Amino acid sequence: MCAMSQQVLYAELFKDIEYKLTNIDDYAWGEELYEFPLIVYTKNRSTIPNYGRVCQEAVEVGLITINSHAEGMIEVVPALYWPTNKNIYIKDDIFNKYWRYLRKSIAIGIENNPEYCQEHGIEKPEDIVELRILRDYNHEPYIQGGKIKLKIRKQEQPKQTELKRARQSKLDNPKNIFFYSSNRDGSRQLHDKECEVLASIPDEKFMGSPDVPDGYILCRKCKRKLLIRMGCYPNTKQIPTCSGFFQKYRVSTTELERMVDMGMTFHAEDMSVMTINGIEDTWQLRAVGDRVSLWHNNYVKLSDTERYITDGFHDQKCKGNMTYMLHYIEGYTWKKHLEGEEQKKIKVEEEAHIAAIEAERKTHWYYRVLDKIKGFIGRK
Repeated sequence: MCAMSQQVLYAELFKDIEYKLTNIDDYAWGEELYEFPLIVYTKNRSTIPNYGRVCQEAVEVGLITINSHAEGMIEVVPALYWPTNKNIYIKDDIFNKYWRYLRKSIAIGIENNPEYCQEHGIEKPEDIVELRILRDYNHEPYIQGGKIKLKIRKQEQPKQTELKRARQSKLDNPKNIFFYSSNRDGSRQLHDKECEVLASIPDEKFMGSPDVPDGYILCRKCKRKLLIRMGCYPNTKQIPTCSGFFQKYRVSTTELERMVDMGMTFHAEDMSVMTINGIEDTWQLRAVGDRVSLWHNNYVKLSDTERYITDGFHDQKCKGNMTYMLHYIEGYTWKKHLEGEEQKKIKVEEEAHIAAIEAERKTHWYYRVLDKIKGFIGRK
């Protein structure tokens, strides 16, 4: 049973104040936030990672939620939205002030979208909140009683400092893609380097690897980002763009996993073109608005069975959504292409043979007489 949408219940109340929201570029209802990471920062926006790029692309956004004690019952929570990475940034004092209201709204969104939330490991509103920016050498942030609190970390001994450095070295190693705990009695999950679960792995158990260790599976929480990192490697700076591309054109995590398992890689420098290296060939998905078109690398045939790849791409004239086009790429090989061409050739020859027989039938006197006799009998 779905929870009643606040957006539906309080739509008229929001209309009464919408004209006053002149200091924001856009707004979102709290129940829509289940699919957006809510990143808490402190002091000022310069503490946001990659702020130079974020400040150029981000927009001011108002998060709409319900407070029965507020005038008009509507609360507008100021935040910053980065469309490229689908991140929402909120200052810590604002978070503490409004979280108890936002939490109720987000819980409605989670309840009404179980399939998405289950796939992304979201069980409660706190699962979309990221506090990593607030961490420092002495403090660890956590949420309690609807507010962010800090607990003091124990002072580290020399051995702990050495383990901490070893941990950071593994994180900084560009060859490492998978991070996990060496505790064989633990969860045996592999994580992306930005997964919040890593914080719970002790330094002495923390491991990094360029390959998948035997017996381990991908973490449910960060599986999608980890798959995109694998497919982008070594172009890790393109992860946000590729992530946005797959999100915009509704490519599922299951489909991403199939691509990576088949050895396919992809990269995109902007949201207009994604290049995909398939099983044998190279492809491009070119985006215009809400639609994508599939383009295939050019080649020159040397014989009936041989070719070589040349520069440029040609439109494959493939109809369908992005997932359909990915399936097309997954199933394409030069051998299958030749088999398809042979089947088309046989079909054309069969159709030509049938047409020739039909033409002869219409001109030969024997068939004309036979058709007249059949027509005469049919009228009786």
